[in-house]
Amino acid sequence: MQTTDVIESNTSMLVELGGRQYRVATDRPKAAAWWGRAESGQWEEDTFRFLDATTKDGDVTFVDVGAWIGPITLYASPRVERVIALEPDPGVFKELSANVAANAVNVDAWNAAVDNAPGTITLYHEAPGGNGAALTSSFGSSNPVEVRCVTFADIDAAIGRDKKVVLKVDIEGHEYRIIDALVALSKQRRAPTHLSLHPRFIWYDKRAQIGGLCARMAAYAETANAIRKLATVGRVSGGRWLAFSKVFLHRRPKNFDVELRQPY
Repeated sequence: MQTTDVIESNTSMLVELGGRQYRVATDRPKAAAWWGRAESGQWEEDTFRFLDATTKDGDVTFVDVGAWIGPITLYASPRVERVIALEPDPGVFKELSANVAANAVNVDAWNAAVDNAPGTITLYHEAPGGNGAALTSSFGSSNPVEVRCVTFADIDAAIGRDKKVVLKVDIEGHEYRIIDALVALSKQRRAPTHLSLHPRFIWYDKRAQIGGLCARMAAYAETANAIRKLATVGRVSGGRWLAFSKVFLHRRPKNFDVELRQPY
């Protein structure tokens, strides 16, 4: 096991992920309980399995778009040559940076969102608590924060030529806006891609204006369209039936993940 015992944080704990120990910050409320869930395999098991399957040779640049406080970034770090981790929320990024500094030397952490053009974008915290204490999304109206944007072209340039790439994108609904650029990068780099889809955000956003059923239909249409576009790059786990079941067969639409492991 490998670990680093120094971290710039008021409180910290040791956690084990994939047979390695990491010292992580626990300043945020309930952070220790959340890291305990991750350690016991009760969080993002599919994402960890995706990394195990797609980074076996180690000669990979892993791009973590929506890195949050770094669990996937930390897990990937010893398995790959380099990690580029993007997290737009300033408060969360501070915690991500502390976790990276304590545990990984091959991670470039960017305090930025990804969008279709450089500049800035307004994100929202849809729970009380301010930066770092709430879910951050481009959908919403509460607690706005202006953040810097980069593009997938910027990420592609930072990766460098002739590098194998693995992508993970979890950006709380913003994936619908940038799906074409994501697919273009995945296709250009022949990159295995793990994509989190959030139809619930579309349903929440539209139901007051067009009603619950029409909002579900819109959420399904945009989600199925995103899957269809990603499927032009390679075989995607799950398809329109999965999207239909997640949107229509639950009291509230459920967010879910799809994977492209072997690009054409």
